[in-house]
Amino acid sequence: MALLFSSKNNPAFLILFFLSSLLFLTTQQCNHHHFSALLDLKNGFDFPPLPSWNSNDTDCCSWERITCDGPTGHVISLDLSELFISGRIDFESLFRLRSLHKLNLAYNEFDGSPIPSGFDQLTSLTHLNLSRLSFYGQIPLEISRLTNLVSLDLAKNYYYNGSGFQYLKLEKPSIGAVVQNLSNLSELYLDRLHFLSELDLTYNSLSSAVPSFPGSLRKLILQECVPSFPGSLRKLILQGCDLSGSIFSSLSQLHFLSELDLGYTNLSSAVPNFIGNLSTLTSLLLKDCGLHGKFPESVFQLPNLQIIDISGNPLVAINLPEFPQNNTVQQLILSDTGFSGKLPDSLSNLKFLTHLELSNCNLSGSLPSSLLNLTKLQYLSLSSNKLSGPIPSSYGNELLNLKVISLGNNLLNGTIPSSLLSLPSLQMLVLEGNQLSGQLGEFHNASSSQLEYILLGNNNFSGVVELGLFQNLKKLYYLDLSDNNLSVQYGSGNSTFVSIPQFQSLLLRSCNISTFPNFLRNQVQLRELDLSYNKISCEIPKWIWEVGNGSLISLNLSHNVLQGIKLSPHLLLSAHSVIDLSFNMLKGSLPILSPSVLFFSVSNNSLGGEIPRSVCNATSLTVLDISHNHFIGQIPPCLGEIADALSALNLQGNAFNGTLLHTFKEGCNIQTLDLSGNQLEGLVPRSLANCKMLEVLNLGNNQINDTFPSWTEALPLLRVLVLKSNKFHGPIILSQTNQSFPMLQIIDLSFNSFMGALPSNMFENWKAMMDEDKSQSFLHRTLSGGMKMIYYQDTVSVMIKGLDRELTKILSIFTTVNFSNNYFQGDIPKSIGILKSLHLLNMSHNSFTGQIPTSLENLEVLESLDLSQNNISGEIPWQLTKLTFLSVLNLSRNHLVGSIPQSKQFFTFTNESFQENSRLCGPPLSKKCNDAEGAPSSAPSTLQSERKYDWELIWIGFGVGYGAGVGMLFWTLALWRKGRREFYIFVDGMLALIFPSMLFVAFAPACMVVRNTFK
Repeated sequence: MALLFSSKNNPAFLILFFLSSLLFLTTQQCNHHHFSALLDLKNGFDFPPLPSWNSNDTDCCSWERITCDGPTGHVISLDLSELFISGRIDFESLFRLRSLHKLNLAYNEFDGSPIPSGFDQLTSLTHLNLSRLSFYGQIPLEISRLTNLVSLDLAKNYYYNGSGFQYLKLEKPSIGAVVQNLSNLSELYLDRLHFLSELDLTYNSLSSAVPSFPGSLRKLILQECVPSFPGSLRKLILQGCDLSGSIFSSLSQLHFLSELDLGYTNLSSAVPNFIGNLSTLTSLLLKDCGLHGKFPESVFQLPNLQIIDISGNPLVAINLPEFPQNNTVQQLILSDTGFSGKLPDSLSNLKFLTHLELSNCNLSGSLPSSLLNLTKLQYLSLSSNKLSGPIPSSYGNELLNLKVISLGNNLLNGTIPSSLLSLPSLQMLVLEGNQLSGQLGEFHNASSSQLEYILLGNNNFSGVVELGLFQNLKKLYYLDLSDNNLSVQYGSGNSTFVSIPQFQSLLLRSCNISTFPNFLRNQVQLRELDLSYNKISCEIPKWIWEVGNGSLISLNLSHNVLQGIKLSPHLLLSAHSVIDLSFNMLKGSLPILSPSVLFFSVSNNSLGGEIPRSVCNATSLTVLDISHNHFIGQIPPCLGEIADALSALNLQGNAFNGTLLHTFKEGCNIQTLDLSGNQLEGLVPRSLANCKMLEVLNLGNNQINDTFPSWTEALPLLRVLVLKSNKFHGPIILSQTNQSFPMLQIIDLSFNSFMGALPSNMFENWKAMMDEDKSQSFLHRTLSGGMKMIYYQDTVSVMIKGLDRELTKILSIFTTVNFSNNYFQGDIPKSIGILKSLHLLNMSHNSFTGQIPTSLENLEVLESLDLSQNNISGEIPWQLTKLTFLSVLNLSRNHLVGSIPQSKQFFTFTNESFQENSRLCGPPLSKKCNDAEGAPSSAPSTLQSERKYDWELIWIGFGVGYGAGVGMLFWTLALWRKGRREFYIFVDGMLALIFPSMLFVAFAPACMVVRNTFK
């Protein structure tokens, strides 16, 4: 045994001894100084639990989030990211770790402070990540001394100090001074940086002192900055920048650029042609940039391009380009653009295509067979177009890699091919909003084992559907069968319903359901349930609140015949975010709400009693709609106090009394406030001026006794102001600023006691009514709840053709001004003519004097004009005949004189439009005009004045007509000068050619008969 371990006699011992020594050297324990620094660092601020960091274990190299250099035991990497550290960190202890190569402090909260000095002590740093730490102020110049840096991330640092956001910035020194020595820098992240140069301090501009970047730079993220770029740049990512103007021309010099991302910026420019010359591009991302014009087809010819995303840009409507053979594109995303026409056959050349997204374009025609060659296709989205015809069954036989098929909101017909339901990888099938028909029996044999989403709503499917039909789809968790001609069944009795999948979202709107489905008791994962627009007529059972074992967060039972609510003694719903019980027959008092409720609507029921103060305990409420019930008493003042969370408060159509809420605090975020149709009194609360987000204010049909709330003109987003049917009084007094009602589109002051003359400049700043190119969107509130976004639709009542009509959807293009039934005097301001997008104008039942403003001719989209029962005098301006959209006109009960214009829309109006104007004459009135009382209108196109000029011109032609056709020429020129329509000129010319000038006198009467016949 002794001989075995003898170093003289056994060389194996020497080898073993050498290896043991080497192992000892490579597992050197943590450096003592670094151990001490880390403990001081931990004790220096509120540190989260890190069990391994303790003084009993002196080997800090074994601690979590730490990497050491083996031979020396020096700490070379420290990762403290995403630990939710708060307060101030002990940077002095941190800077004692002089051997650090990588330091990551990202995603913590340092309570707003400048970047501390001392980072230049960490001279070995190659990677420094200080993003999302609430730093603000100037970036210190000492960062430039870290010459070994390869990656520097200072992204998304800002701090809210109560009055505004404070950002990191580069002023003195500039960006050039900071990075000029970082010759090894490859990645630079500076997004959301206030980027100012020394010579040019304008926001988001570096035009006067453009910095030079290191040639090694590979990735540059400068959100909200406008730099110039080094020619060696490979990746340029400016996603989310607040940029404007055109795409930088300097990009054309980046001959090695492979990735360009300008997504979610605000460039609002045309796409420059040089983009098609960047031959090294592999990824082009221009999503939602505001780009317009024609997209260069040369981009689609780039030889290395693999990803192209230009979705969300208002490009010119053009056909899709032809795609060359040997194309390398893998992802083609053109959704929400102006591409139109049919899908080209050259799509078959995209052999490597995996994602094809062309939704919400203007595509037409049938689904092409060219897609069959795209055997690698995984994602196919052609939704929201005008595609028609059946779905080819061959898609299910050839496109075997498809995971997503989205063909919703088109014009497709026929049935669902059974082959689609056998695709082995299919996860999502979206066919909603088409004209598909037939029954759904094919799903009984469906074998797509990966299918998770089925959206079939809003089609023409018919028959009885047993939910057990989907039993083979074991992963199915989202099912939408809404708005078809289906009758959904779900077994009977106390069955366990083992054959019905465990859903997360189940949408059975308008499915002829008459009772609460019993199988819901066994749905333990359900998060979203929609049983609206059915025939359920019982009480809401207690167990419905327990569906999903606490996971249900969206419940829609609206538009049924529900009679009541069975409640447990505790809170109504413990975890539900969205509850819609509107349009039923519920009785009783308002249920108690839990603090987690986000959206709650019981509108259009028969609930009553007073509103309990406990409603304000629902501190997460974003939408509260209890309109059209029988609630009484005063409105709880605390509702104004929680308006920092509320987006919409609708108490319309109840019997509330007392004064309006006066408790709106600074920071109020309410957007819709509807208190109309109650018995509220007093003044309009001035505290509403704190609600800077207010868009809809409806106080109509109450007993409010106040003057015009002129302070509302300063609400920057106010779109709807309804004060009708109250006791408002006094004159309208507005400020002289140019900030008066810039977004207003509906104003109704009718049935009050306003008086005096309207300010002459009243309409000069109503910019939203001047815009002729507004998009047709609806005013609504969007919030997150359940499995998708929840929309709350604003409504308002307007007077159309003398009747109150409720607009259940307020189009952003709909504009109306109603000042009727007051005591306004003086002239109607001429400035009203600048409201070019006005649709309804009602100034009736006042005491306006003067004449009808000729500026009304500019209201080109006006559909209804009511100036009846005033003291307006003078003639009806012929300019009103230009209003070709005008379908309702009431000028009755005034003091108008002269003849009614006989042109265009005026031929369609009846006697009621003009009655009780004693000196008005002409059709449709029975009173005929004569020279004494019916002076012709000044309109150059009236029939009477045209006939008067006919004979004058004929006699001129007769006087000079002799002599080689001179009379014919003179006559034609005279007609041209007098403004004859081109058709009349054509007829006159033809007659002149047929009859020689020497015979003009003899044939002149016949010419007039023929010409007037053509008229």
